[in-house]
This record gives sequence, structure tokens and C-alpha cells, in this order.
Amino acid sequence: MNLPESKNLSLYWDKYSFFSLKKSDNNKEGILKKMIDLLQNLKEKKYILDILQTRRKLIHEKRKPIINLKMKVRSKLLVGAGSPSPVEVGITLSRNYGVPVIPGSAIKGTFASFLYENGEFDKFSHIFGDEEKEGALIFLDAIPVSDLRLSVDIINPHFQPYYMQEKSPPNDWYDPVPVKYIVVGEGIFQFTVLEDLERSIKDSEKKEIKERFIEMLKVYGLGAKTNYGYGRFNDVLS
Repeated sequence: MNLPESKNLSLYWDKYSFFSLKKSDNNKEGILKKMIDLLQNLKEKKYILDILQTRRKLIHEKRKPIINLKMKVRSKLLVGAGSPSPVEVGITLSRNYGVPVIPGSAIKGTFASFLYENGEFDKFSHIFGDEEKEGALIFLDAIPVSDLRLSVDIINPHFQPYYMQEKSPPNDWYDPVPVKYIVVGEGIFQFTVLEDLERSIKDSEKKEIKERFIEMLKVYGLGAKTNYGYGRFNDVLS
């Protein structure tokens, strides 16, 4: 099948790359290079980011956010590692705009885990909701605003026969099998959290929530491989 050239990162990643892989099992390197080239050479990239910014500003005009932060990726960022991927490790991209995003559900879940591990979840449980009522906060997707760059990372599993459930014990006599994948190497993302109109939060509590949220982004991290230093952010401006 001869497909027309795609300039949309998401369309290429989710569709075209699998056709490319079907033609050649050894084409993973080409897929990774194409991903980086698509983002770096996309003339409409700034235009797309401007559209996302405009849409976010319209939301802010109607609903003043309790959290509105632009944070810079301090380390590599990998969100959506378990998603379907032609190169084993996935990444989350905006379906329509074709740029990396961080889903609001992932941000909400990570913030809840952060508070739970620090023994503070019960104090803030009302902002997340439960089976009986909705949460008091609405977590929007974090969108890139500038300095967006993709890069290739690598892991070297040493026990492939063991992982493949063959009758082989895990040991270091196996050859490493490099796995390369796409990460966000650089970028500034905008994080927006809104207050539910039907629920009110005290101003003093809003301040504390924002402080804990920033700490989560700086110390705890977002996405996969946070134990290896991934997913940390630096405060840029609010």
C-alpha cells in the first residue's frame, strides 16, 4: 500500500509507522529518526503550539484556574510507555495536533499517589472524588508551549530468554538486546487545574494544593521511569 506522506506526528506514529514496520522488521531505527525529523522540521509546529495556547487562554478567561504553571522538563519525560508502539515503548501524543501531551488523568493520578505516599491523601481526598461524588478539581492535559524536542533513549535488557518465558534462568551470560524509544528531551509544558463550579475550596487550601503540586512535579516526577530520574520539572513561571 502506497500511503501519502504524513506530517502529523500522531498519525505517523499511530498508523503509518506500523505499515513501515510491516514492510521491514528492521525499520525501527528509521521510525525513530522519522519521528524526530517530523517534529523538528514541521514548519507548522509553532503555529500548532500557538493554537493550543489560544484555546487554553480562552478557558482561563471563563474559568480562573487555581493552578496555572509553565514548567520546564528538567530530565527526560516519558508518558504513555505502555501504549501500542512500533518500537515496544510508547509515547502519548495529541491525536489532533500531533505533539506530546501529558493527559490530565495521568497528572491527577500521579498527584494522588504523591499525596498518598506522603501521608496526606486523606487531607485532600475531596479534590479527587470517589464513587459517590465528583472531585473538586478538574485536571486538564498539560500542553507544550515552547522548546519542544524529542530524543532517543535506550535500555539494554540482559535476560531476554527469561523475559520471553523460555525455560532459562535469569543470568548475565545472555547478550544484551538494546531497545530504543522516543522521549521528550526538552520542553516547557503548561499545567492547568480548575475548580469545580459546584464545589468551593478555601483560598488557604488552594495555596497549599499549589505548593504540593509544584513539589510533585519537581521531586516526585511524572510518567514512566521516575525511579531513574525521568519526569522531573523546573518551575518557569505562573
